[in-house]
Amino acid sequence: MKQAKKLLALILALAMVLSLAACGGSSSADTSTDSSAATTEEDSDTLVASVTGLEQKFSPFFAASVDDVNVEEMTQAFLMYTDRVGEPVLSGIEGYNLSYNGTDYTYYGTSDIVVTENDDGTVTYSVTMRDDIQFSDGTYADIDDVIFAMYVFLDPTYDGSTTLYSCPIEGLDAYRSGMSTLFDLLAAAGQDNTDFTYWDEETQTAFWADLTQAGTAFAQEIVDYCVDAGVAEEGDVATAAAAWGFEGLAADATAEDFWNLLVESYAGDYATLSDTEAAYTSLFDLMEDYDAYSIGIETGESADYVSGIVRTGDYSMDVITTELDATFIYQLSLPITPLAYYGDESLYDYDGHSFGFTKGDLSSIKDKTPAPMGAGPYIFNEYSNGVVYMEANPYYFKGEPATQYLNFMEITSEDDKISGIVTGTVDIADPAYSAERADEITTYNSNGELVGDVITTYLYDFRGYGYIGICADNVKVGDDASSDASKALRKAFATVFSVYRDESIDSYYGETASVINYPISSTSWAAPQVTDDGYQVAYSVDVDGNSIYTDDMSVDDKYAAALDAALGYFAAAGYTVEDGVVTAAPEGASLTYTVHIGGSGTGDHPSFLLLSNAADALATIGITLTINDHADASELYAAYQSGEADMWVAAWQASTDPDMYQLYHSAGSTNYYAINDADLDELIMTARQSTDQTFRKTLYKSAMEIILDWGVEIPVYQRSENYLVSTERVNTDTVTSDMTPYWSWMSEVELIEMN
Repeated sequence: MKQAKKLLALILALAMVLSLAACGGSSSADTSTDSSAATTEEDSDTLVASVTGLEQKFSPFFAASVDDVNVEEMTQAFLMYTDRVGEPVLSGIEGYNLSYNGTDYTYYGTSDIVVTENDDGTVTYSVTMRDDIQFSDGTYADIDDVIFAMYVFLDPTYDGSTTLYSCPIEGLDAYRSGMSTLFDLLAAAGQDNTDFTYWDEETQTAFWADLTQAGTAFAQEIVDYCVDAGVAEEGDVATAAAAWGFEGLAADATAEDFWNLLVESYAGDYATLSDTEAAYTSLFDLMEDYDAYSIGIETGESADYVSGIVRTGDYSMDVITTELDATFIYQLSLPITPLAYYGDESLYDYDGHSFGFTKGDLSSIKDKTPAPMGAGPYIFNEYSNGVVYMEANPYYFKGEPATQYLNFMEITSEDDKISGIVTGTVDIADPAYSAERADEITTYNSNGELVGDVITTYLYDFRGYGYIGICADNVKVGDDASSDASKALRKAFATVFSVYRDESIDSYYGETASVINYPISSTSWAAPQVTDDGYQVAYSVDVDGNSIYTDDMSVDDKYAAALDAALGYFAAAGYTVEDGVVTAAPEGASLTYTVHIGGSGTGDHPSFLLLSNAADALATIGITLTINDHADASELYAAYQSGEADMWVAAWQASTDPDMYQLYHSAGSTNYYAINDADLDELIMTARQSTDQTFRKTLYKSAMEIILDWGVEIPVYQRSENYLVSTERVNTDTVTSDMTPYWSWMSEVELIEMN
């Protein structure tokens, strides 16, 4: 669920961030001290961290929002961890060494994992757990706790955010077949169904009444959000729906009318509808009796176990996949969940193909969602009045945390997060970072720096990047988007865009962002480094392959050189160029193109100055670049997702693994660039079928060079994120150093001490 972030994006009109990553999980204990009694004790030994909003889904199986996941991860140990660069720690028991930023670090985990590629094309992941992992109640964990968790994630009725069920595990399809949820069956059958093989008419009538009231409430929450945001008047459903991206309702439309429009737009895919469009609350949470409809109904034959999950000992198992998938290893970051707490030990019999619960009925697991239990560094006590209260787990495998209590406190205002550090409300916060907020931080420190006597600032790169996209189908010569002429046309624009990146990003972000040259987040291990052979500034060569710039050029000289190089590309694309001006376009091309950006209609975007400068420069050579600055960001999204836009400005958020399929493969679901290159497809698929990081990095470098050669993406910037820590209350020497998107203060929370 996006928790109203869709309309927030409409109002702020920032670039879209697509999340490609899968979620993890965590858990904690039901036996705990009363938080009200502990409050006095906590004052001198409590670490308080800010969160933006909690849904109270703290389950290792069903946590979805970032803040809920942070809570549950503090209460859960995992089968596998990743290091500072997002690489799996496969030798967790003895430790894994890695040099990062000039410092050697050792990473520990709960298991060792050996990957074996078999002669028949299958792959075996052999897992050996430590035998001394204890849950917060003092009981010991073993491999059956992990197998239980896997079967929850793989159940045909599982509706959480973890996607283990989509992996090529041997025998998984047979296990998940022949069963569907009552919800899905009822929804597919429709309100006029007369076949009551699997349910009675009373159940069907009750279901549709429940779904309709929930859907109407769901739509009304969207309307209310729009009204609160000032984009619609009270009761004006049609205007609110339009602001949300759904037009066509009559002026007197009701919330139920809006709901019906949403259902029609999503063709009855209620799960995707809820996840994508929720303003505040999930559709299913609004239903009065959703749990009754989430049980599994047998509709055919089904295997009673997954053949690819093989218990090999009390602390070991093999997981067998039918093919090599480089991304699967990350799915083994499974929570080690206590079967005795979440499941039913009397229903666990591995040899008898019973795994701790009745297949198709996850109700007992869902009952524990608000009160997690696990083997993580902290024990969940309670959630009360916007605060999660936790205390140290004395049995944590990396040692009992140095700070006895940990609280997560809801603070919705970004400004309040900074002031909260200063006033002592919170000890750690993560406000949205910008040059303006950086300046504010320095005013609180007596030395005028980001690190001082009041606030210590930890910066790390955002796991994503800003870019300019060009649709190959819309910006081409003739009918062939892959021709040299079409590529030259797009590279003419890319060359001019590229030269103005530094000024634009520096003016918007200052030192909190940097220009990047390849279409990948610089936080990824696959990102080319300046020291790598063949590293090149994006679009810095002319049509003949010669460098456009020299070291002694001034900024203005570079602008002029880029424009001259662009003329060369336009000529190569078949444009008529006379006396330094483009006078005619070849068939299928144009002298006028439009670029879409979400700058609130006021130019409030890091790439807006870039586009303005580029448009002015292009105008001097006869090319018109129209900047469509959307006040309503949904219009921006619709423009490029529909394939209508010539060019657009947005941002990607990267997954832990740098797999390029979704964005750049010819069959990728978000290949908005319309790039279709057989060589690129082959590189992407080959990289998916290897676990050799060095080999994959070479393939991805080649893939990125093809993308740049197509001229469909201009990498622009990598911005910073931050954690602010109270220098006065926290011993900052004990806070983890060299933070990255994959390694935060929470990764070594057990070491943090208070002053």
